[in-house]
Amino acid sequence: MTKQKIKIDIVSDINCPWCYVGEKRLNKAIEATKYKYEFDLYYKPFELNASIPQEGQNKLDYFKNAYGPAILSKLDAMNQQMTETGAEVGIAFNFDKSTTVNNTFNGHRLIWLAGECGVQEKVAEALFYSYFTEGNNMNDTELLTKIGLENGIPAEKLEGFFESEAGKAEVREMEQWAQAAGITGVPAFIINDKYLISGAQPADAFLNVFQQVAPKFEEVKAEGGSCGIDGCC
Repeated sequence: MTKQKIKIDIVSDINCPWCYVGEKRLNKAIEATKYKYEFDLYYKPFELNASIPQEGQNKLDYFKNAYGPAILSKLDAMNQQMTETGAEVGIAFNFDKSTTVNNTFNGHRLIWLAGECGVQEKVAEALFYSYFTEGNNMNDTELLTKIGLENGIPAEKLEGFFESEAGKAEVREMEQWAQAAGITGVPAFIINDKYLISGAQPADAFLNVFQQVAPKFEEVKAEGGSCGIDGCC
């Protein structure tokens, strides 16, 4: 039996904890239906903090500037709630390991390159883990290179990559595509270029959409010659 194909564009940012949760919930839905559907996944960039300098910005300063000083008294509770949510899908959030919000443009360039090499899912997952569990700097090009090598990008593709212009125009073009599509927040999941799921929805939400975009084939009852497996025609 030929599996029906489902294309999913995953619009996300490495700095976004809900993007990590959303990816895990999507994977749960995919795992539950992989016997029925064939999935093609594509990661598309969305920079939540595009104006952050290359050296990054202190987290407390970032939150205070973005949401006002009152947010600082709420951060511990927010992080605890996010940690509990992540644990439900197997994520170990360690928000205290990093004190900086990073610029993620180079990380998105690496994800683009991973797509060219057929290992995009592995690299994206490794970047999320490196940032949220290990607390690493997502604009450290030596670290990004190491992550790429460990997850299937050939060494020759990474040699001089971050010093070059490779991937820059492509990432910016995809970011413009997301804006033109009306996406203003992430994660966002575009199914078969038609259905949009906004936010880190439960796995059941993805399952419901899968059923809508890839319904079972319905037989049309009509007269017509055929041959059976018994050889009778």
